[in-house]
Amino acid sequence: MNNEYYTGLKKEHQDHTPVQRAAATVEPVNRKEPWMIVADVLPEGKENAVSAGALCNRLGVETVRELQKEIARERAAGAVILSTCQEDGGYFLPGNVREVKEFIKTLENRGRNTLRALESARELLRKWEDTGDI
Repeated sequence: MNNEYYTGLKKEHQDHTPVQRAAATVEPVNRKEPWMIVADVLPEGKENAVSAGALCNRLGVETVRELQKEIARERAAGAVILSTCQEDGGYFLPGNVREVKEFIKTLENRGRNTLRALESARELLRKWEDTGDI
């Protein structure tokens, strides 16, 4: 195996691009049978995105939540798996720079919105703590 393209996941393939190289070796969670790596079955390009349901069927995953956990695990290990919620949305590998930039922008916006919600909840909690309303 060519170590330059080592994915860091348990099931290794030499055809991963350097972008797909993962940072750590991690085991799939709660799996009894051999596991296919999500990144290995995804096509390149947003126009080829695969829905969560179709991925669950292909990988033998019982729930979308289980699939999301596996994708999060692979991303944490360095896999670059993009997604879109737009029409015919789903998961895909980056096909070009524009797709990666769009994905980054989407996550940054989502992160800012999440932080705003967190800040307002913390502010309310502080207010209640200060007035003894808890």
